Amino acid sequence: MSDYGLEQLEYYFLFSRPYVWWIIAIYLSIPISIYIILPFLTFNGPAGKRKTVSIIVLGDLGHSPRMCYHALSFSSLDFYVNLCGYIETLPPPAVVDDINIETYPIEVVTNTSGLPYLVFAIKKIILQFFLLVSLLFKLRGSDYFMIQNPPSIPILAILIVFIKLFSRRSRLVIDWHNLNYTILNLKFNNLNHPLVKFLKLYEHYLGKFAWLNITVTKQMKKFLISEFDMDKRRIIVLHDRPANQFQPLTKTKHSKLELLANHELFEGIKDIQNYKILVSATSFTPDEDFGILLDALKKYDLADKTLPPILLIVTGKGPLKSQFLERVEALKFLDRVIIRSAWLSSEDYPVILSLADLGVSLHTSLSGIDLPMKIVDFFGVGVPVVTLSFPAIGELVTDGVNGLVTHAEKDSAVSETDEMFRLISNALGDPVLLGKLKDGALHESDNRWRENWTKNLGMTFNYTKQ
Repeated sequence: MSDYGLEQLEYYFLFSRPYVWWIIAIYLSIPISIYIILPFLTFNGPAGKRKTVSIIVLGDLGHSPRMCYHALSFSSLDFYVNLCGYIETLPPPAVVDDINIETYPIEVVTNTSGLPYLVFAIKKIILQFFLLVSLLFKLRGSDYFMIQNPPSIPILAILIVFIKLFSRRSRLVIDWHNLNYTILNLKFNNLNHPLVKFLKLYEHYLGKFAWLNITVTKQMKKFLISEFDMDKRRIIVLHDRPANQFQPLTKTKHSKLELLANHELFEGIKDIQNYKILVSATSFTPDEDFGILLDALKKYDLADKTLPPILLIVTGKGPLKSQFLERVEALKFLDRVIIRSAWLSSEDYPVILSLADLGVSLHTSLSGIDLPMKIVDFFGVGVPVVTLSFPAIGELVTDGVNGLVTHAEKDSAVSETDEMFRLISNALGDPVLLGKLKDGALHESDNRWRENWTKNLGMTFNYTKQ
């Protein structure tokens, strides 16, 4: 056999041995691991860059004021801010115009096929998984990831795994607005339902992975400590406060008489200047019982004629709006009570609120430990409120000082409707009481988001600019 043939046989026997291929694979994998895989897994973002926070909202950014306010506050500390969410309506102009804030739209997953609730929920979670993972890789290396709760499925679980594997230096922040499982329980009305129990466990255990938990009330902080066994050192209470676009009418360029004469909401109302204006902002969801207010106003309509006439403006949209309008039509109010419903722009909303003599909140709090943002908006424009009672309401409304709180008990002969009628009648029929409440609300209007955020969170997130 020739030397060439022997050489071919040697190569054949050499490469026919399995360990040789293992050696080659290891040899090739070393540079791939060092220069590609390892940097990918340990990427922390460019060295020396400005701090970055990525705020992710599985909701409409235009209707997520608290998260938009967070974005502006981080920007004021010279953070780069990635604000991610559904773009069904535009965020406030201050957010859109801020050069430090970049918006990332998240595709809305809707049930266009009319699937059963559980089937659609599973489909939605699967689709959102791929959408969110793709988004997170664009945001990889952020110093902080902030999400709101609710909703936290599936974003909370995805973020925890993503940070552990691909963005190890990032810190997770959860802003607790409410509890997922109590909202789901509105559908099942059974805390022992398997889905409700699962969601409670989901929040309980995954919430502990957060570097920081922010709560909207002290009651919620107590709940997270006592029920979810969370470390109190990792929980900060940040009450909602109004942003700068909510100002008392006297501090704006607007005139009440001009607005009453020219705004379309007041067209066709004779002697509008004699009406007391009530405003209620709503999402027309089951946790707000408008029957209480409408029945109270029907009693007002038929009551003492010395009480001033009322114009109720209901602003918002939601699934139960058509039912609300049907109920208004059925009650056949007289001229002493006029009800108008409108969807207001972000520019008009604070202006119309500032015209109100009294705000009305029908928020009942499914968990009992959250607070309605709408009351904060009323206080921002210096308008007192009438509100239903629930455990956390005292953290925002001081009864008889900046608003009035119903005191009807479930086993009492006095209904919520009777209480609502009594409080509205007392406030509108007593100029001294209404003036006192107005002064209290104006005092509340001095408490602003920026100062409150800086006081409670500024030192936690502050750093030396590069």
